[in-house]
Amino acid sequence: MKVLNISLDKKISDKNSAGAKRMVEYKKLVDKYTVVSLDDKKGKLKNFFKIYFEAKKFLKQERYDVITVQDVYFVGWLAVKLAKKFNIALEIQVHGFEKFSGIRKILAKKILRNADAIRVVSQGLSRKLVNEFKLRADKITVVPIYTEHITHNIEPGRRTTHNDGKFVFLTVGRLVPVKNIEMQIRAIKKLRIKNYELRIVGDGPLKKRLEIQSEKLGIADKIKFLGWQDNLAKFYSQVDAFLLTSNAEGWGMVVVEAAQFSLPIIMTDVGLAGEVIKDGESGIVIPVGDQKALEESMVKLIEDKDLRQKLGEGAREAIKKLPTREETLALYLKSWQKAIKK
Repeated sequence: MKVLNISLDKKISDKNSAGAKRMVEYKKLVDKYTVVSLDDKKGKLKNFFKIYFEAKKFLKQERYDVITVQDVYFVGWLAVKLAKKFNIALEIQVHGFEKFSGIRKILAKKILRNADAIRVVSQGLSRKLVNEFKLRADKITVVPIYTEHITHNIEPGRRTTHNDGKFVFLTVGRLVPVKNIEMQIRAIKKLRIKNYELRIVGDGPLKKRLEIQSEKLGIADKIKFLGWQDNLAKFYSQVDAFLLTSNAEGWGMVVVEAAQFSLPIIMTDVGLAGEVIKDGESGIVIPVGDQKALEESMVKLIEDKDLRQKLGEGAREAIKKLPTREETLALYLKSWQKAIKK
């Protein structure tokens, strides 16, 4: 089997990047695995044509069995055209939907209907494709994003530092609208407990707006913006609870990372919620956009050490049940075979 991957990862050319290391594993599954990727130095339009002509060159040189692409918009449309032109199978990877409106919505529906196989990262996404997009379930393979099965030796409910007696919440992610970190800041304002803090690890276009919001609410001293960080372990190990309040999420890798540190988790009903993080067992799951539920859940964790212990242990045990590296790779291969068979 020969696979051509059209990748959106601009760092894939860096052999030390996580994406490049994954590609090495994928190559072991097939006879040939070729990657065409975006260029960090080029703009969107130039990248679009770069990918098209580079992929076309490979497809002219030799016969490939599958094109795979992690995009349901413009690059996905390009993959559909190439697959039809060279009469080969197409696998579309779906990790979630952002800016899902207008021409993007129209494109996504057309691209997914043209796919021979679809790989998604959660059961929730699979249900969405079946119920909302009216796609056949037998085209879909669910493959959670692989994370090494590591658990850190930190007792649930107790941190390695005392943070001067503060109860500290942590959130990690891009500072973009879909992450809805504004709701966390508003919830912090509503808390009637004095000694607490929210640490925000990440960067993005909303950073200045979020900083202004915290200043206007008079809680700038309660919010710490820590920027983009490469080593997240020390942040997970020094806080008391983890928050994810996204309006949409394909999976939620940061939740898995937080669970590795036995952190009690509050998250909206997106991504792996219900599959890995189950309400009352391995975390607290709240409705999307429900600030009141977030506030109530935060107070529960602050006041109830036993609950923190229970949920932290539950989260740590839940991620141990995720597919192993070998099982994950076998599911990748299964999806490519499904595409070829169709």
